[in-house]
Amino acid sequence: MAIIKSERAQKLLQHPVHIKSEKDSLMKPFPGEGITLWVGLEWDQQNVKNLSFHGQLEDHQKIIFESMASLLIGKPIAKLDDLSIRECEAFLRDRNSESSIEGMTEVEENILKKVFQWIRVWPRYEAPVEFNFHSEKGPFCQLKLVDKITAIKAFLNSPEILTLYQGMARPELVDVEDLTVYIHAPYSSQREKSLFEELHILGVEAFQEENLNFIPDA
Repeated sequence: MAIIKSERAQKLLQHPVHIKSEKDSLMKPFPGEGITLWVGLEWDQQNVKNLSFHGQLEDHQKIIFESMASLLIGKPIAKLDDLSIRECEAFLRDRNSESSIEGMTEVEENILKKVFQWIRVWPRYEAPVEFNFHSEKGPFCQLKLVDKITAIKAFLNSPEILTLYQGMARPELVDVEDLTVYIHAPYSSQREKSLFEELHILGVEAFQEENLNFIPDA
């Protein structure tokens, strides 16, 4: 169980700025498991204008999200690609040598990592564009994480995928780990599972990567 150690973190916990008591219309629900969370992200000319959170959150989650917002608001949205949980924790310290949070389990940290990754790939719906994978940087398996994310988002926004899921919730990218892609998509009925399998097949074909694995994060 995570324990809040620093006075700075305790003060933020008592008087949060970016943790909201109610969700608003701009917030989107985090589609992954392990946390009930809504996030509001606004940007202006590639700079983060506002970042807010609402949900059933543990204390260590609240202060990490408070720290995340403090480090991002007013900064280029591209900073999301580099921001880590460690940097957020360090921001909350009273002294550089003393951790602000202790005892965070691997499970607790992994939940936060998934939220961070989801915010990085924040779904900004655009008009569908035909997708053909080609990269001067090599095959999909050799791409950097940011390039994999860009490619998967473009694939999910292609007319072929939107037609596949016509009348249903659009698949959203949650996370990418090497050749494993976590996608939030309907996955309750047999039809929805069949659609997801077809989505996986289309992904393997599009990226010419037989070891590419799509995991439903429904």
